[in-house]
Amino acid sequence: MNRILWTQKQDVGPPPRVRSTMAYDSGRGRTVLFGGSGALNFEDTWEWDGANWTQMADSGPSARFGSAMAYDAERRQTVLFSGSRIPPDTWGWDGTNWTQLADDGPPARDRSAMAYDSKRQRTVLFGAAGALSDTWAWGGAAWTQLAETGPSGRFDHSMAYDSSRDRMVLFGGETLGVILGDTWEWDGAVWKQVSSFGAQPCLAAAVAFKGDRVALFGGSNNVDNLPSGVNGLTWTWDGQHWTPRQDFGPAPRSGHAMCYDSERASVVVFGGGSGSGVILGDTWELSEG
Repeated sequence: MNRILWTQKQDVGPPPRVRSTMAYDSGRGRTVLFGGSGALNFEDTWEWDGANWTQMADSGPSARFGSAMAYDAERRQTVLFSGSRIPPDTWGWDGTNWTQLADDGPPARDRSAMAYDSKRQRTVLFGAAGALSDTWAWGGAAWTQLAETGPSGRFDHSMAYDSSRDRMVLFGGETLGVILGDTWEWDGAVWKQVSSFGAQPCLAAAVAFKGDRVALFGGSNNVDNLPSGVNGLTWTWDGQHWTPRQDFGPAPRSGHAMCYDSERASVVVFGGGSGSGVILGDTWELSEG
């Protein structure tokens, strides 16, 4: 197995924040970041080119945190859905402008998870605060509910699409005060639990498919987000097993944003909360060699 390496890239750029959302625009080779919460709730849009952050817009969707976002490669736009105390609105970012795409679909929600299914050319959303357990898909024109059964209702879970195996991978989260450590996969039709152990149970971690495996970083193992429960562990999922890869690198955090830059073969991490009241604004990249 290749050696894994975390490198700090920047400590300047977007103001520190938690529960922002991030997706990689493969058509333009840019990581897109939107919103989040810090000294205030943000409505700014930033892009990372691998060397520098650039603020692209300060208008579009209203200020929010806990939104879900994914890049729709078929329609060449980054899709954003809802957020904390926000109506169920859907927006698209083309690299220059935000356009509101819909104002209906799934009920309004925050701390859900969303990823793009490249085989079926649709964006899939699952769960949210309030222990929701529904699965929806955005096909570019409208939302469609796909399933009412599958993983138990939860929020602050993490999800990524494994294009090598054609599976949506979902991990952890919280439900009714319980921190979860189960792993589920969606094959486009049904959910199946594929593991109940491996990576430690946690909420507000982040995952990204990095070309061969799903990588998971950080998270908290207590509902109060105490410093003792926030971790800085890195794991990978190969479809059968979780493997611990690193216990040093970025400082422990939860509520951070993460995605995979396929052009540069790097996982990008931004911000998050340390659990001790410190909100982070640093940028890190994970690569293998």
